[in-house]
Amino acid sequence: MDSVSWVDIGIILVYLAGMVAVGVWTSRKVKNLTDYSLAGKSLGYLVMIGTLVGAAVGAASTMGKAGKAYEFGIIFVTAGLGYIAGLIVFGLLSGKLRRLGIWTIPEALYKRYGKGINQACGAAMFITVIALFGGQIIGIGLIFTAVGQSLGLTYTTSIILAGVVMILYTVLGGLFAVAYTDLIQTVIMVVSIGVILPIFVLASDSGSMLAGAWQSAASGTGPGISPIYLVSIWIIDFCFCLVDPGLWQRANAANSGKVIRNSMFVTAGVYLYWSVVVVLLGLLGIFLIPNIVQNYGSTDAVIPVMIVKYLPVGLVGLCLAGLMAVMMSTASVALLISGTTVANDLIKAARPRTSETRLLLWAKLVIVIVGALGIVFAMFMRGIFDILLLAFAVYVSAVFIPAMAAFFWKKATRQGAIVSSIVSTIVCVALYAVKQFVEIPWLEPIVISLAVSLILMWAVSRATYKPESATPKLILSGGNQ
Repeated sequence: MDSVSWVDIGIILVYLAGMVAVGVWTSRKVKNLTDYSLAGKSLGYLVMIGTLVGAAVGAASTMGKAGKAYEFGIIFVTAGLGYIAGLIVFGLLSGKLRRLGIWTIPEALYKRYGKGINQACGAAMFITVIALFGGQIIGIGLIFTAVGQSLGLTYTTSIILAGVVMILYTVLGGLFAVAYTDLIQTVIMVVSIGVILPIFVLASDSGSMLAGAWQSAASGTGPGISPIYLVSIWIIDFCFCLVDPGLWQRANAANSGKVIRNSMFVTAGVYLYWSVVVVLLGLLGIFLIPNIVQNYGSTDAVIPVMIVKYLPVGLVGLCLAGLMAVMMSTASVALLISGTTVANDLIKAARPRTSETRLLLWAKLVIVIVGALGIVFAMFMRGIFDILLLAFAVYVSAVFIPAMAAFFWKKATRQGAIVSSIVSTIVCVALYAVKQFVEIPWLEPIVISLAVSLILMWAVSRATYKPESATPKLILSGGNQ
Protein backbone atom coordinates (compact mmCIF):
# COMPACT_ATOMS: atom_id res chain seq x y z
CA MET A 1 0.00 0.00 0.00
CA ASP A 2 1.51 3.36 -1.08
CA SER A 3 -1.33 5.83 -0.60
CA VAL A 4 -3.78 6.89 2.07
CA SER A 5 -7.49 6.15 1.58
CA TRP A 6 -10.33 8.54 2.30
CA VAL A 7 -11.25 6.36 5.27
CA ASP A 8 -7.83 7.07 6.78
CA ILE A 9 -8.10 10.76 5.91
CA GLY A 10 -11.45 10.84 7.69
CA ILE A 11 -9.94 9.28 10.81
CA ILE A 12 -7.20 11.93 10.86
CA LEU A 13 -9.72 14.77 10.42
CA VAL A 14 -11.93 13.38 13.21
CA TYR A 15 -8.87 13.23 15.46
CA LEU A 16 -7.93 16.86 14.75
CA ALA A 17 -11.52 18.03 15.27
CA GLY A 18 -11.66 16.08 18.54
CA MET A 19 -8.59 17.91 19.89
CA VAL A 20 -10.22 21.27 19.20
CA ALA A 21 -13.47 20.05 20.80
CA VAL A 22 -11.58 19.12 23.99
CA GLY A 23 -10.09 22.63 24.04
CA VAL A 24 -13.55 24.19 23.80
CA TRP A 25 -14.93 21.90 26.51
CA THR A 26 -12.10 22.48 28.96
CA SER A 27 -12.13 26.27 28.41
CA ARG A 28 -15.19 26.41 30.67
CA LYS A 29 -13.09 25.18 33.58
CA VAL A 30 -10.66 28.11 33.40
CA LYS A 31 -11.46 30.94 35.82
CA ASN A 32 -7.99 32.45 36.47
CA LEU A 33 -4.27 32.09 35.71
CA THR A 34 -3.87 29.29 38.28
CA ASP A 35 -6.59 27.26 36.57
CA TYR A 36 -5.03 27.99 33.18
CA SER A 37 -1.48 27.14 34.29
CA LEU A 38 -2.02 24.36 36.84
CA ALA A 39 -5.46 22.94 35.99
CA GLY A 40 -6.72 23.98 39.43
CA LYS A 41 -4.17 21.63 41.07
CA SER A 42 -6.71 18.85 40.51
CA LEU A 43 -5.08 16.23 38.29
CA GLY A 44 -5.29 12.62 39.47
CA TYR A 45 -3.42 9.50 38.39
CA LEU A 46 -5.12 8.83 35.04
CA VAL A 47 -4.82 12.31 33.58
CA MET A 48 -1.42 12.93 35.18
CA ILE A 49 0.13 9.77 33.70
CA GLY A 50 -1.45 10.58 30.35
CA THR A 51 -0.08 14.11 30.22
CA LEU A 52 3.39 13.09 31.48
CA VAL A 53 3.74 10.31 28.91
CA GLY A 54 2.37 12.60 26.20
CA ALA A 55 4.92 15.27 27.08
CA ALA A 56 7.85 12.83 27.39
CA VAL A 57 7.23 11.00 24.11
CA GLY A 58 7.75 13.46 21.28
CA ALA A 59 9.13 13.74 17.76
CA ALA A 60 12.75 13.26 18.85
CA SER A 61 12.04 10.17 20.97
CA THR A 62 9.93 8.60 18.21
CA MET A 63 10.71 9.55 14.60
CA GLY A 64 14.10 10.99 15.53
CA LYS A 65 15.17 7.98 17.60
CA ALA A 66 13.97 5.49 14.97
CA GLY A 67 15.92 7.44 12.36
CA LYS A 68 19.06 7.41 14.52
CA ALA A 69 18.68 3.64 15.10
CA TYR A 70 18.44 3.23 11.30
CA GLU A 71 21.70 5.18 11.05
CA PHE A 72 23.69 3.96 14.08
CA GLY A 73 22.24 0.55 14.91
CA ILE A 74 21.03 -1.10 18.10
CA ILE A 75 23.41 0.86 20.34
CA PHE A 76 21.01 3.79 20.09
CA VAL A 77 18.56 1.98 22.37
CA THR A 78 20.77 3.22 25.22
CA ALA A 79 20.21 6.88 24.24
CA GLY A 80 17.13 7.08 26.48
CA LEU A 81 18.89 6.02 29.68
CA GLY A 82 19.66 9.58 30.78
CA TYR A 83 16.05 10.65 30.35
CA ILE A 84 14.73 7.61 32.22
CA ALA A 85 17.13 8.27 35.12
CA GLY A 86 16.06 11.92 35.12
CA LEU A 87 12.38 10.99 35.32
CA ILE A 88 13.04 8.71 38.31
CA VAL A 89 15.12 11.31 40.18
CA PHE A 90 12.55 14.02 39.49
CA GLY A 91 9.87 11.68 40.79
CA LEU A 92 11.78 11.35 44.07
CA LEU A 93 12.02 15.15 44.40
CA SER A 94 8.64 16.10 42.95
CA GLY A 95 6.58 15.93 46.12
CA LYS A 96 9.00 18.21 47.94
CA LEU A 97 9.12 20.60 45.00
CA ARG A 98 5.34 20.72 45.01
CA ARG A 99 5.35 21.53 48.73
CA LEU A 100 7.70 24.45 48.03
CA GLY A 101 5.00 25.92 45.78
CA ILE A 102 7.32 27.07 42.98
CA TRP A 103 6.18 25.94 39.55
CA THR A 104 8.45 27.81 37.14
CA ILE A 105 12.25 27.89 36.86
CA PRO A 106 12.46 31.72 36.58
CA GLU A 107 10.43 32.03 39.79
CA ALA A 108 12.85 29.74 41.65
CA LEU A 109 15.86 31.69 40.38
CA TYR A 110 14.24 35.01 41.26
CA LYS A 111 13.47 33.86 44.82
CA ARG A 112 17.11 32.85 45.37
CA TYR A 113 19.06 35.40 43.32
CA GLY A 114 16.76 38.35 42.69
CA LYS A 115 16.40 40.19 39.38
CA GLY A 116 18.57 39.50 36.35
CA ILE A 117 19.05 35.75 36.26
CA ASN A 118 15.34 35.13 35.75
CA GLN A 119 15.43 37.23 32.55
CA ALA A 120 18.44 35.26 31.24
CA CYS A 121 16.64 32.02 32.06
CA GLY A 122 13.45 33.30 30.42
CA ALA A 123 15.33 34.13 27.21
CA ALA A 124 16.91 30.66 27.03
CA MET A 125 13.53 29.06 27.74
CA PHE A 126 11.84 31.14 25.03
CA ILE A 127 14.35 29.96 22.42
CA THR A 128 14.00 26.37 23.61
CA VAL A 129 10.20 26.25 23.44
CA ILE A 130 10.20 27.73 19.91
CA ALA A 131 12.62 24.99 18.81
CA LEU A 132 10.68 22.33 20.76
CA PHE A 133 7.38 23.34 19.17
CA GLY A 134 9.01 23.70 15.76
CA GLY A 135 10.64 20.27 16.06
CA GLN A 136 7.27 18.62 16.60
CA ILE A 137 5.83 20.50 13.63
CA ILE A 138 8.75 19.27 11.50
CA GLY A 139 7.76 15.73 12.46
CA ILE A 140 4.21 16.27 11.27
CA GLY A 141 5.48 17.75 8.01
CA LEU A 142 7.67 14.68 7.48
CA ILE A 143 4.66 12.42 8.03
CA PHE A 144 2.80 13.97 5.14
CA THR A 145 5.92 14.11 2.99
CA ALA A 146 6.42 10.38 3.54
CA VAL A 147 2.84 9.36 2.68
CA GLY A 148 2.92 11.25 -0.59
CA GLN A 149 0.37 13.60 -2.08
CA SER A 150 -2.69 11.42 -1.47
CA LEU A 151 -3.84 13.80 1.25
CA GLY A 152 -3.50 16.75 -1.08
CA LEU A 153 -1.28 18.54 1.45
CA THR A 154 2.20 19.89 0.95
CA TYR A 155 4.80 20.01 3.73
CA THR A 156 4.09 23.71 4.33
CA THR A 157 0.31 23.31 4.33
CA SER A 158 0.43 20.36 6.75
CA ILE A 159 2.62 22.11 9.32
CA ILE A 160 0.42 25.21 9.22
CA LEU A 161 -2.75 23.12 9.69
CA ALA A 162 -1.33 21.09 12.57
CA GLY A 163 0.21 24.19 14.16
CA VAL A 164 -3.09 26.10 14.08
CA VAL A 165 -4.95 23.16 15.67
CA MET A 166 -2.41 22.96 18.52
CA ILE A 167 -2.41 26.72 19.09
CA LEU A 168 -6.21 26.75 19.13
CA TYR A 169 -6.83 24.07 21.75
CA THR A 170 -3.94 25.26 23.96
CA VAL A 171 -5.16 28.88 23.90
CA LEU A 172 -8.69 27.80 24.72
CA GLY A 173 -8.18 25.48 27.67
CA GLY A 174 -4.65 25.92 29.07
CA LEU A 175 -3.34 22.99 31.12
CA PHE A 176 -6.85 21.53 31.40
CA ALA A 177 -6.93 21.21 27.61
CA VAL A 178 -3.31 20.07 27.34
CA ALA A 179 -3.73 17.44 30.07
CA TYR A 180 -6.96 15.94 28.71
CA THR A 181 -5.81 15.99 25.08
CA ASP A 182 -2.52 14.44 26.22
CA LEU A 183 -4.43 11.61 27.89
CA ILE A 184 -6.40 10.90 24.71
CA GLN A 185 -3.30 11.22 22.54
CA THR A 186 -1.25 8.96 24.82
CA VAL A 187 -3.83 6.17 24.53
CA ILE A 188 -3.94 6.57 20.72
CA MET A 189 -0.17 6.61 20.25
CA VAL A 190 0.65 3.76 22.65
CA VAL A 191 -1.99 1.48 21.11
CA SER A 192 -1.21 2.38 17.49
CA ILE A 193 2.56 2.97 17.33
CA GLY A 194 3.52 1.02 20.44
CA VAL A 195 1.47 -2.13 19.77
CA ILE A 196 -0.34 -2.33 16.42
CA LEU A 197 2.45 -1.15 14.09
CA PRO A 198 5.22 -3.50 15.33
CA ILE A 199 2.82 -6.46 15.32
CA PHE A 200 1.78 -5.90 11.68
CA VAL A 201 5.32 -5.18 10.50
CA LEU A 202 6.72 -8.29 12.16
CA ALA A 203 3.81 -10.43 10.98
CA SER A 204 4.37 -9.47 7.34
CA ASP A 205 7.61 -11.49 6.96
CA SER A 206 9.03 -12.08 10.39
CA GLY A 207 11.70 -14.70 9.66
CA SER A 208 13.77 -13.12 6.89
CA MET A 209 13.04 -9.62 8.20
CA LEU A 210 14.38 -10.27 11.67
CA ALA A 211 17.41 -12.03 10.20
CA GLY A 212 18.13 -9.05 7.95
CA ALA A 213 17.55 -6.56 10.74
CA TRP A 214 19.82 -8.50 13.08
CA GLN A 215 22.65 -8.48 10.54
CA SER A 216 22.40 -4.68 10.31
CA ALA A 217 21.65 -4.02 13.98
CA ALA A 218 25.22 -3.68 15.17
CA SER A 219 26.33 -0.88 12.87
CA GLY A 220 23.26 0.58 11.17
CA THR A 221 23.64 2.24 7.75
CA GLY A 222 25.99 5.08 8.68
CA PRO A 223 29.29 5.56 10.48
CA GLY A 224 29.67 4.25 14.02
CA ILE A 225 28.35 6.37 16.87
CA SER A 226 30.83 8.30 18.99
CA PRO A 227 30.78 7.27 22.68
CA ILE A 228 31.18 10.94 23.64
CA TYR A 229 28.10 11.82 21.56
CA LEU A 230 26.12 9.13 23.38
CA VAL A 231 27.31 10.37 26.78
CA SER A 232 26.35 13.93 25.82
CA ILE A 233 22.80 12.74 25.10
CA TRP A 234 22.62 11.14 28.56
CA ILE A 235 23.90 14.33 30.22
CA ILE A 236 21.52 16.63 28.34
CA ASP A 237 18.47 14.42 28.97
CA PHE A 238 19.19 13.85 32.66
CA CYS A 239 19.89 17.51 33.41
CA PHE A 240 16.92 18.66 31.33
CA CYS A 241 14.54 16.45 33.31
CA LEU A 242 15.50 18.15 36.57
CA VAL A 243 14.88 21.65 35.16
CA ASP A 244 12.10 20.78 32.71
CA PRO A 245 9.50 23.56 33.11
CA GLY A 246 6.76 21.17 31.99
CA LEU A 247 7.55 18.72 34.80
CA TRP A 248 7.71 21.52 37.40
CA GLN A 249 4.31 22.71 36.22
CA ARG A 250 2.79 19.25 36.46
CA ALA A 251 4.29 18.65 39.91
CA ASN A 252 2.14 21.53 41.11
CA ALA A 253 -0.90 20.54 39.04
CA ALA A 254 -1.22 17.12 40.72
CA ASN A 255 -3.79 16.78 43.47
CA SER A 256 -1.12 15.29 45.77
CA GLY A 257 2.62 14.67 45.97
CA LYS A 258 2.04 10.93 45.88
CA VAL A 259 0.24 11.23 42.55
CA ILE A 260 3.07 13.11 40.83
CA ARG A 261 5.78 10.86 42.30
CA ASN A 262 4.17 7.56 41.29
CA SER A 263 3.11 8.97 37.92
CA MET A 264 6.73 9.89 37.19
CA PHE A 265 7.82 6.31 37.89
CA VAL A 266 5.12 4.94 35.55
CA THR A 267 6.19 7.43 32.88
CA ALA A 268 9.79 6.22 33.15
CA GLY A 269 8.61 2.65 32.54
CA VAL A 270 6.48 3.61 29.54
CA TYR A 271 9.36 5.65 28.10
CA LEU A 272 11.68 2.62 28.37
CA TYR A 273 9.17 0.43 26.52
CA TRP A 274 8.66 3.13 23.89
CA SER A 275 12.40 3.49 23.30
CA VAL A 276 12.78 -0.25 22.69
CA VAL A 277 9.85 -0.29 20.23
CA VAL A 278 10.96 2.69 18.12
CA VAL A 279 14.57 1.45 17.97
CA LEU A 280 13.26 -1.96 16.84
CA LEU A 281 11.24 -0.23 14.10
CA GLY A 282 14.32 1.71 13.03
CA LEU A 283 16.36 -1.49 12.80
CA LEU A 284 13.63 -3.23 10.79
CA GLY A 285 13.62 -0.20 8.50
CA ILE A 286 17.25 -0.92 7.53
CA PHE A 287 16.05 -4.17 5.96
CA LEU A 288 12.59 -3.06 4.76
CA ILE A 289 13.24 0.46 3.45
CA PRO A 290 16.73 0.66 1.94
CA ASN A 291 17.87 4.02 0.53
CA ILE A 292 15.33 5.87 2.66
CA VAL A 293 17.22 9.17 2.47
CA GLN A 294 17.27 9.10 -1.31
CA ASN A 295 13.58 8.18 -1.57
CA TYR A 296 12.05 10.13 1.34
CA GLY A 297 14.60 12.78 2.28
CA SER A 298 15.44 11.68 5.84
CA THR A 299 15.89 8.63 8.05
CA ASP A 300 13.28 10.28 10.33
CA ALA A 301 10.64 9.11 7.83
CA VAL A 302 11.10 5.40 8.63
CA ILE A 303 8.01 5.05 10.88
CA PRO A 304 5.49 6.94 8.70
CA VAL A 305 6.69 5.02 5.64
CA MET A 306 6.17 1.74 7.51
CA ILE A 307 2.66 2.80 8.49
CA VAL A 308 1.61 3.41 4.90
CA LYS A 309 3.35 0.32 3.49
CA TYR A 310 2.37 -2.34 6.03
CA LEU A 311 -1.00 -1.46 7.54
CA PRO A 312 -4.51 -1.96 6.11
CA VAL A 313 -7.07 0.75 5.49
CA GLY A 314 -8.37 2.21 8.74
CA LEU A 315 -5.30 1.30 10.74
CA VAL A 316 -3.22 3.60 8.54
CA GLY A 317 -5.38 6.53 9.62
CA LEU A 318 -5.28 5.43 13.26
CA CYS A 319 -1.50 5.08 13.30
CA LEU A 320 -0.91 8.34 11.44
CA ALA A 321 -3.18 10.00 14.01
CA GLY A 322 -1.13 8.26 16.71
CA LEU A 323 2.08 9.57 15.20
CA MET A 324 0.59 13.07 15.06
CA ALA A 325 -0.45 12.63 18.69
CA VAL A 326 3.20 12.00 19.58
CA MET A 327 4.14 15.39 18.19
CA MET A 328 1.06 17.35 19.23
CA SER A 329 1.13 16.28 22.88
CA THR A 330 4.70 17.54 23.29
CA ALA A 331 4.17 20.66 21.19
CA SER A 332 1.18 21.80 23.24
CA VAL A 333 3.31 21.55 26.40
CA ALA A 334 5.90 23.87 24.84
CA LEU A 335 3.20 26.39 23.93
CA LEU A 336 1.66 26.39 27.39
CA ILE A 337 5.02 26.80 29.12
CA SER A 338 5.85 29.86 27.04
CA GLY A 339 2.55 31.62 27.73
CA THR A 340 2.23 30.89 31.43
CA THR A 341 5.90 31.64 32.16
CA VAL A 342 5.74 35.08 30.52
CA ALA A 343 2.45 35.91 32.26
CA ASN A 344 3.54 34.70 35.70
CA ASP A 345 7.26 35.51 35.77
CA LEU A 346 7.56 38.61 33.61
CA ILE A 347 4.25 40.45 33.43
CA LYS A 348 3.04 39.66 36.96
CA ALA A 349 6.51 40.19 38.44
CA ALA A 350 6.90 43.58 36.74
CA ARG A 351 3.30 44.70 37.39
CA PRO A 352 1.95 42.90 40.47
CA ARG A 353 -1.43 44.66 40.22
CA THR A 354 -2.18 43.28 36.78
CA SER A 355 -5.61 41.66 36.80
CA GLU A 356 -6.12 37.94 36.27
CA THR A 357 -8.03 38.70 33.07
CA ARG A 358 -5.09 40.62 31.61
CA LEU A 359 -2.61 37.95 32.69
CA LEU A 360 -4.70 35.33 30.88
CA LEU A 361 -4.75 37.50 27.77
CA TRP A 362 -0.97 37.89 27.94
CA ALA A 363 -0.50 34.12 28.29
CA LYS A 364 -2.73 33.44 25.29
CA LEU A 365 -1.06 36.14 23.18
CA VAL A 366 2.40 34.69 23.85
CA ILE A 367 1.15 31.19 22.94
CA VAL A 368 -0.02 32.49 19.57
CA ILE A 369 3.29 34.31 18.96
CA VAL A 370 5.44 31.30 19.92
CA GLY A 371 3.25 29.03 17.82
CA ALA A 372 3.65 31.27 14.77
CA LEU A 373 7.44 31.46 15.26
CA GLY A 374 7.59 27.67 15.66
CA ILE A 375 5.76 27.19 12.36
CA VAL A 376 8.23 29.53 10.63
CA PHE A 377 11.10 27.62 12.29
CA ALA A 378 9.75 24.34 10.93
CA MET A 379 9.62 25.70 7.39
CA PHE A 380 13.39 26.21 7.30
CA MET A 381 14.80 23.43 9.51
CA ARG A 382 15.09 19.63 9.26
CA GLY A 383 16.65 16.81 11.33
CA ILE A 384 14.44 16.43 14.38
CA PHE A 385 16.72 14.72 16.89
CA ASP A 386 19.77 16.96 16.52
CA ILE A 387 17.70 20.19 16.41
CA LEU A 388 16.00 19.36 19.70
CA LEU A 389 19.26 18.15 21.22
CA LEU A 390 20.77 21.58 20.43
CA ALA A 391 17.78 23.41 21.94
CA PHE A 392 17.92 21.34 25.14
CA ALA A 393 21.70 21.79 25.36
CA VAL A 394 21.37 25.59 25.21
CA TYR A 395 18.66 25.55 27.88
CA VAL A 396 20.57 23.17 30.18
CA SER A 397 23.74 25.27 29.80
CA ALA A 398 21.87 28.41 30.85
CA VAL A 399 19.78 27.01 33.68
CA PHE A 400 20.98 23.74 35.23
CA ILE A 401 23.94 24.82 37.42
CA PRO A 402 22.30 28.06 38.71
CA ALA A 403 19.09 26.15 39.49
CA MET A 404 20.84 23.32 41.33
CA ALA A 405 22.97 25.82 43.26
CA ALA A 406 19.81 27.69 44.28
CA PHE A 407 18.64 24.56 46.09
CA PHE A 408 21.82 22.93 47.29
CA TRP A 409 24.62 25.52 47.81
CA LYS A 410 24.36 28.20 50.48
CA LYS A 411 27.20 30.32 49.04
CA ALA A 412 25.70 30.70 45.56
CA THR A 413 25.34 34.39 44.62
CA ARG A 414 23.41 36.42 42.09
CA GLN A 415 26.63 37.44 40.32
CA GLY A 416 27.80 33.85 40.08
CA ALA A 417 24.48 32.70 38.66
CA ILE A 418 24.30 35.45 36.02
CA VAL A 419 27.90 35.04 34.83
CA SER A 420 27.61 31.26 34.84
CA SER A 421 24.38 31.30 32.85
CA ILE A 422 25.38 33.83 30.20
CA VAL A 423 28.93 32.63 29.54
CA SER A 424 28.07 28.92 29.43
CA THR A 425 25.23 29.61 26.99
CA ILE A 426 27.57 31.56 24.70
CA VAL A 427 30.12 28.75 24.92
CA CYS A 428 27.49 26.13 24.05
CA VAL A 429 26.18 28.03 21.01
CA ALA A 430 29.71 28.88 19.81
CA LEU A 431 30.87 25.27 20.03
CA TYR A 432 27.83 24.01 18.13
CA ALA A 433 28.64 26.61 15.45
CA VAL A 434 32.21 25.31 15.30
CA LYS A 435 30.94 21.75 14.84
CA GLN A 436 29.05 22.84 11.74
CA PHE A 437 32.30 23.77 10.00
CA VAL A 438 35.00 21.62 11.63
CA GLU A 439 34.85 17.86 12.19
CA ILE A 440 36.06 17.30 15.78
CA PRO A 441 34.88 13.84 16.97
CA TRP A 442 35.59 14.44 20.67
CA LEU A 443 33.90 17.87 20.81
CA GLU A 444 30.51 17.74 22.55
CA PRO A 445 29.43 21.27 23.54
CA ILE A 446 27.25 20.28 26.50
CA VAL A 447 30.16 18.66 28.35
CA ILE A 448 32.34 21.77 27.99
CA SER A 449 29.56 24.32 28.62
CA LEU A 450 28.42 22.59 31.83
CA ALA A 451 32.02 22.44 33.06
CA VAL A 452 32.39 26.17 32.32
CA SER A 453 29.09 26.88 34.09
CA LEU A 454 30.14 24.93 37.20
CA ILE A 455 33.59 26.55 37.40
CA LEU A 456 32.24 30.08 36.94
CA MET A 457 29.41 29.51 39.43
CA TRP A 458 31.94 28.38 42.03
CA ALA A 459 34.62 31.01 41.32
CA VAL A 460 32.39 34.08 40.97
CA SER A 461 30.19 33.09 43.92
CA ARG A 462 33.22 32.56 46.16
CA ALA A 463 34.57 35.97 45.11
CA THR A 464 31.27 37.81 45.69
CA TYR A 465 29.82 35.94 48.67
CA LYS A 466 29.04 38.07 51.73
CA PRO A 467 27.42 36.35 54.72
CA GLU A 468 25.50 39.47 55.75
CA SER A 469 23.74 39.79 52.38
CA ALA A 470 23.53 36.11 51.42
CA THR A 471 20.17 34.66 50.42
CA PRO A 472 19.14 31.28 51.91
CA LYS A 473 18.91 28.09 49.90
CA LEU A 474 15.52 27.06 48.56
CA ILE A 475 14.75 24.19 50.91
CA LEU A 476 13.40 20.94 49.50
CA SER A 477 11.94 19.56 52.71
CA GLY A 478 8.82 17.87 53.92
CA GLY A 479 6.83 14.96 52.61
CA ASN A 480 4.93 14.22 49.45
CA GLN A 481 1.92 16.39 50.15
